[in-house]
Amino acid sequence: MRRVVSLLTVAALAVPAYVASAAPQAVGATKSWVNHDRDRWAGSAGQTGASALTNPQGCDPIDPAQCMLPYPNDWFTSADPSSATGRRLDLNPLAMPRNISGAPIDPTAWNASDGFSAGSEMLTVVPGMTHNADLAKSRLPTDINLAVNDAPNLGVVLIDATTGKQWPVWVEIDQYTQEAGVMPAGTTTQVQQDLMIHPAMNLLDGHRYVVGLRHLVTNSGSDARQSPAFAAYVADYRRHTSGGDPRATHMAGVFGDLKEAGWTISSNPKDLFLAWDFTTASSQSVTGRMLAIRDDAFEQLGESKAQIDAGKLAGHAPSFTVSSVTNYSAKDNPNVVREIHGSFTVPCYIAPSCSPPVKCEQIPESPFDDCPSPGVFSYADPADPDSDPVQAPGGQTYDAAFTCVVGRTGFNSGQMYRPVEYGHGLFGSRSEVRSSPQEEMANREGMLYCAVNWFGFANADVPNAVLALSNLSLFPLLADRAQQGELNFLYLQRLMISPKGFATNAAFKRHGKTFINLHDGVYYDGNSQGGIFGGTVCAISIDARRCTLGVLGMDYPLLLPRSVDYVAKSSLDQAAVNYINAILKDPTSFDPTSVTDYVGYSNILDFFYPDQSQRQLLLDLLSTLWDRSDPDGYAGHMTASSVGGLLRDCTGQGVVTVDKVRPICPIATPDHHVLLQPAWGDHQVANITAFDEARTIGARAVGLPATSNRIGSGDALMASRLCSHEPHNNAANDPVDGNYCWKASSVFWRIKPIRTYPYDGSAITLFDGGPDGAGTPFTTDPPPPSDVPPPDTATNQDPHEGPRRACAAQDQKGAFFHLRHGYVTAPKQQFTNGHKPVGPPYFDGGWNGVCALP
Repeated sequence: MRRVVSLLTVAALAVPAYVASAAPQAVGATKSWVNHDRDRWAGSAGQTGASALTNPQGCDPIDPAQCMLPYPNDWFTSADPSSATGRRLDLNPLAMPRNISGAPIDPTAWNASDGFSAGSEMLTVVPGMTHNADLAKSRLPTDINLAVNDAPNLGVVLIDATTGKQWPVWVEIDQYTQEAGVMPAGTTTQVQQDLMIHPAMNLLDGHRYVVGLRHLVTNSGSDARQSPAFAAYVADYRRHTSGGDPRATHMAGVFGDLKEAGWTISSNPKDLFLAWDFTTASSQSVTGRMLAIRDDAFEQLGESKAQIDAGKLAGHAPSFTVSSVTNYSAKDNPNVVREIHGSFTVPCYIAPSCSPPVKCEQIPESPFDDCPSPGVFSYADPADPDSDPVQAPGGQTYDAAFTCVVGRTGFNSGQMYRPVEYGHGLFGSRSEVRSSPQEEMANREGMLYCAVNWFGFANADVPNAVLALSNLSLFPLLADRAQQGELNFLYLQRLMISPKGFATNAAFKRHGKTFINLHDGVYYDGNSQGGIFGGTVCAISIDARRCTLGVLGMDYPLLLPRSVDYVAKSSLDQAAVNYINAILKDPTSFDPTSVTDYVGYSNILDFFYPDQSQRQLLLDLLSTLWDRSDPDGYAGHMTASSVGGLLRDCTGQGVVTVDKVRPICPIATPDHHVLLQPAWGDHQVANITAFDEARTIGARAVGLPATSNRIGSGDALMASRLCSHEPHNNAANDPVDGNYCWKASSVFWRIKPIRTYPYDGSAITLFDGGPDGAGTPFTTDPPPPSDVPPPDTATNQDPHEGPRRACAAQDQKGAFFHLRHGYVTAPKQQFTNGHKPVGPPYFDGGWNGVCALP
């Protein structure tokens, strides 16, 4: 349990080691940097006098556009010497967004956190700035021009106030304003376009950050003006007065940080339009629940905590049962020789239960298979914000179903199969392991592929997702269950690699001996959601040392507005009409459970939370809870080269202040090497989040910035693939700015290229299906420079499945999945004419005649 065993003093935090390939740049004299936060201020709860009476919601007056802006913001925290950071979120129920019935989100789950998300987008409103075209005039970096971070006199700064380091960012103005909700945007509330500042790599846990904005230019070309409240704080600072406001002293510290970083503090908004600070949550607050249930579950297998953290293969394997074995002839299945189904037992930490009602087990492989009851973590003391989950009452366990496929090639010749765990897509199921790319991979590369449902985000969880979106107070239903699901993945890994696991069963034997290679490791391979949540599984895994994340990203709240999976294609009433028409068209073959083919998840959220001005705030709020299962909370610790180094495990040591974690808490996992394989222009998982993740984990790039259009030139991307060229600038791909071009340097900005192969480390390889209208599958334009999804059209096709079906991508994974002699390679790319260029750019989907799989 992470109980408070002592009130350790929150001192100056230790400066961590930074990744050479993506280190934030220094500002000022960092050796003598002074952290000006010394006041342990009370946040909004410290309001006194008239402000306490006139502002019961605790709104921050420095941004009058909306009560909870700017966000994240230490104004919405309070001092708490019992927490690891010395602060605790203190979100006021009166300020929280309200649903259609007027009920505010209950902030109880949020207020257990000791800080904000390390990947949070920083939100404010700049009146008169509504176009992304305005950003260049204000010298603000964007996703398509990240190199502006390296220019002088930026309009934005994000300073780690603990160390004096300047953090790279990219900025955008919200264009997610035309969503097909219940009513057109602006009908019930004013359309609001937030200025959104994103860290280009995740921040460090438990540090205080200062945000500054200056010389911002509006649509009309005029300078943005300070709010009266902020101007008053600037005046107090310059006059060395407090103005009677207890916050003035704290704001003076913020201004002191900015001044030390070289910014001018004056009453002119050209010098400073707005500034505020916030504290990121400690690793313990974000990952402690997951590590606690992991450690407890593996201790039940007979392992000590030291053995778990070190990745020792000790103790016994989880109990399991094989329910069916199907052997295929080459005619029946040319890629798979055997398919195995069964289940294994996992400790359950969800109350009231992880197990479905008995009646639901009679509906296999349907969207209601497992029929999950809503449930959240079980706690011995739910009132303690720092307590860890405990096993559900009665020591409950859960039987998780698995499916395995055995590659055909080499079965009869005595080939030993490498065990690979597969992670499926959004609200899918383990049956995805039987789809053609995974079966091809198992056959081509000599592998045993096994999968389990993403408990919490599998098809059975659609009802829970709908419930959570309709009432965000219930969002722990998804966040907690997802962590239980990630534990299930760890148990399946142990079954695959333990000599006491699958290897003991006849289904995994040939001529009486196991065909599983138990000596070279177990590996993880996931796509889409499996590439997203797979980052978390990899970060906490003690058995899988090498992971491939396909069409990946992180930070679901950032991903959602950019995904065709989330954003509705039609209004709710039109979706209902389409659903009914589909039934009438062919009632005999219509699947009544296919409602999500017609109703977008955004329809649901927008129906229950119709205030468009709060859309970005709603998503940003979710980060605090989502980070507990999303790689956004783990990427900083996924590898030894990550910005925060490998994750530390403080389980059982009480609350440990951030500055004491390194000397007190052991490293929680062995090192991991991670191979990222995004698809250029992905319609479901935005590329920018994959690049942010690569910077965060310290991955290196396969290829250089685009400089030519020569195949095999070594460029990660052909130069011609940087621009959208729609006729007459018709805004087909970006509804606001029309045609656009990515700067070549932005694609892999500050991600160092691999110079010598094979490379022993983590890497990112970009796969490209070709330009819009090229006539082969997966051809599309570059990703839009706005928070909107790319259009799905007959010519602008989603490249999401391209990498997993590319021969070069599969061969690269095959070379990578060797614990003792696996490396990142620049694979040969086979073309139909027999030509085999070595090195990038890499194609998929048959573009330019490249080898592709069905």
